[in-house]
Amino acid sequence: MQFRLLDNKGTPKWEISRWTYSTEKKRAIKETLGSFPCYFSMVSGDILDKCTKQEKAEVLEWWRVTSEAVNRERLRRQITTLPAIFKDLETLLDVIQDNPEDLAELKKHAYAFKDAVSKVVRRKSRQQKNQEAVNSVPA
Repeated sequence: MQFRLLDNKGTPKWEISRWTYSTEKKRAIKETLGSFPCYFSMVSGDILDKCTKQEKAEVLEWWRVTSEAVNRERLRRQITTLPAIFKDLETLLDVIQDNPEDLAELKKHAYAFKDAVSKVVRRKSRQQKNQEAVNSVPA
């Protein structure tokens, strides 16, 4: 299986293809199973229908890992841009006193940051417990 990121005029797409050996041509032939925009939340059903059971498992595992990486990067971007809000605390406090909507917006950012950190901590804790459970199983 081959997974490629295509940059088509500002709309990035994933292309999924496989290589098969043609006995009549005596060489490998690339068969494109399909492509879909990167913002999709799942792999297209049309693509999965063309896959064997093993290929489907490989595609779904690739998508799981890829979407986790994309979500991690999205979260990392949010976390790294958030401290920019707090760079000049004195100015920030002046703005908040002048405009209550900014205070509400700041609270939303703070809650989003807290939620994101909580999710990461819970996930890491679950992973560690699962790993300990796997390691403690007698062989």
